[in-house]
Amino acid sequence: MRRSLCRFTLAALLTAAALAPGLLSAEDGSRAQTAADGAPTSVLPAGTDLERLRAIAADLRCLVCQNQSIADSHAGLAIDLRNQVVKLMGQGKTDNEIKQYMVDRYGEFVLYDPPFSASNAVLWLGPFLLALAGVWLARRAIAARALAPADAALSANEREALETRYRKATSDET
Repeated sequence: MRRSLCRFTLAALLTAAALAPGLLSAEDGSRAQTAADGAPTSVLPAGTDLERLRAIAADLRCLVCQNQSIADSHAGLAIDLRNQVVKLMGQGKTDNEIKQYMVDRYGEFVLYDPPFSASNAVLWLGPFLLALAGVWLARRAIAARALAPADAALSANEREALETRYRKATSDET
């Protein structure tokens, strides 16, 4: 009985996990519908350059998903950001001005490929510094092992002295 209950619970959890992405990304009717490429279809004004929109949206990170661009994400914030990009494109802003607007509003994290700066130097240089420190520590450990003396065997006199001490210590305890 308990085993079948565990199996049923496991099956229910797996089913819920499989359905969860569809439930979480499902949008209500008030939001704009999106095409397969992630570009909003019902809010695009006539004459919008879709290729330019895709290029800009591919360079901007979804702040909710964090591992998808706003072109790939179906999160509400990503749709709002795409709509903002369309609005800025309609105002005649250049690609760099649109990206700078997003950086000013959301920080450099919104860019998939942020430029090197003093504020993010640790992020750019950190992996290289950690690898260099690992190599240095490995070489140091190898050198220390090479310099360590090999274990020498005890002489007969040393062995007899140790056995005598051991016998004395064990006889004192009892």
